[in-house]
Amino acid sequence: MHELWTPNIILHKSFDGHGGVGSPETDILMVSWNGLVQWVPEATYSVVCDVDIQYFPFDEQTCTITYYAADETVDTVELDHYLGTDMSEYSENPSWVIVGASRKRYIKDNNWYIDVEFRLQRRANFATFTLITPLMMLAFLNICVFLVPIHSGEKGSFSVTIFLSYGIFFTVISDTLPQNSLQISFFILLIVVLLCLSVVSVFYTVIQAKLVSAIGSKQCPITCLRNMQRMNANKVTPIEHYIETGRHDPEDESYTWEDFLQQLDTFLFVSFLITILLIAAIFFAILMRHVATGDEMFDTDPETTKRTTPITTLAST
Repeated sequence: MHELWTPNIILHKSFDGHGGVGSPETDILMVSWNGLVQWVPEATYSVVCDVDIQYFPFDEQTCTITYYAADETVDTVELDHYLGTDMSEYSENPSWVIVGASRKRYIKDNNWYIDVEFRLQRRANFATFTLITPLMMLAFLNICVFLVPIHSGEKGSFSVTIFLSYGIFFTVISDTLPQNSLQISFFILLIVVLLCLSVVSVFYTVIQAKLVSAIGSKQCPITCLRNMQRMNANKVTPIEHYIETGRHDPEDESYTWEDFLQQLDTFLFVSFLITILLIAAIFFAILMRHVATGDEMFDTDPETTKRTTPITTLAST
């Protein structure tokens, strides 16, 4: 092995920083009768790939493996690759699926370079059932705070409990997401928006309790929601009530702040429901566009099965 010349092939962006391809302890050299030498560098290599988490958990990553011959030129070593990428020995990964593979050869700095590019699609089923589904359940549960009666005494505690649930859920998700500050994930933006809606509901609940306690029985000058009260009325007022009060028109009934806040609860419930539905629709519309169709696109060639080495080197004489 040490008496035969082998090219100094370097793997760019190697994880361990060394990047050298081949080792005398594991390499296989096969010498044929006509003098041709086949070099098979048997080893496992790790490379560093850039990660874009903007569309997590429906993200697609591109990982490029670059080879070149160090201390050589295009005149001394010609570096070549298969016409296609052989995926016959690839085993399925539980987190990622390869949706495409291709290669290209080019000259840079008077040297041959080979790029083998893999496109990886994250398997989003686990994240959908463990992250997105519970988050949307919390979002719809949050708007139910507007359905809790004012005098029940549980409205404030219910809204604060939902807000704390968001905090705990956000902590769990922060440990799941890749640590990357170059891009902001749309999933993080969704959590922040829903968290802001939860803060608004808690703030409104506290202000509502204070107003009901202070001026709940006073006349309310804001009558924009009074028609909603009449539309939602489902009871018949006895005629004796109007005789005793001296009022002959239901519109003469007093409209207090408590009545206004009760109608405001209904209005906010509908508004928050529509808002969450729109946010969820926009979120899924953006992310689902990046889900692979399932058609694998590999740069293959019939000659691939006839070859046994990933790299061919030709030394000039």
